[in-house]
Amino acid sequence: LVHAVAAFFALGVLINLGPRIGKFNADGTANDLPGHNMPFTATGLMLIIVGFWGFLMACLVVGGEAWSWGGNYTTSYGTPTNLGALAFNILMSVAGGIIGAWVMTRDPFWMMSGALAGIISCASGLDIYYPALTFIIAFGAGVLLKPAAGILEGMGIDDAVGAVTVHGTIGIYGMLLLGIFASGYPAGLGEGAATVSLVGQLVGSVVFIGIGLGTGFVASLILKMVGMLRVPEAAEIAGLDTVKVPAQAYPEGIPASAPASQ
Repeated sequence: LVHAVAAFFALGVLINLGPRIGKFNADGTANDLPGHNMPFTATGLMLIIVGFWGFLMACLVVGGEAWSWGGNYTTSYGTPTNLGALAFNILMSVAGGIIGAWVMTRDPFWMMSGALAGIISCASGLDIYYPALTFIIAFGAGVLLKPAAGILEGMGIDDAVGAVTVHGTIGIYGMLLLGIFASGYPAGLGEGAATVSLVGQLVGSVVFIGIGLGTGFVASLILKMVGMLRVPEAAEIAGLDTVKVPAQAYPEGIPASAPASQ
């Protein structure tokens, strides 16, 4: 839910922000505007993926022992588990997402984004899914990633880094699959807790899409009205590196030094 709300907040912002210059042609077709540095992009995605090993450990409720791989823990659904099981499922979700996205695109950017999509697609049930099921769900997320981004482009929305697709579309995909594969599990600890169901996940998805999209659209619309949402066109064409940072980042942009006087 956190991923979905944030992503649809971003979608509301993108609607008001508009596409980058040169993204769409007059006939509505989209152009590919790749990032400046693919190795750095892939490295950044890898760092995010590694961080999920720590972030997703919060799916566990500690019980009895201090933090250890073999400790006795209880999931948020009241079932027993340990940190090793959760760590392995995270690995399976990364593997499934990478393979699914690579099969569909043969593109390094989408491959690494697929790893992130795989994690997000399984996050809601990561502490109860069997590893093989985790892989299958994540593989499906990787396969869906690029086509989902294409649908967004077809609507005239420029999702430059794929955030809405990865966190929003795939986040909803994962929530709905939880309603299928975790149906009947208690949705919380304690007596009288509601159970997971597809209808409940669907209603929750609709509500949180509305919350994220509505607040993002209104907030960005206000910024747009006061001229604070987007940089001027000249600054965008020149590049924010040049406009915002006076130092030269790349050697080819640094003029030769004048010879020292004798």
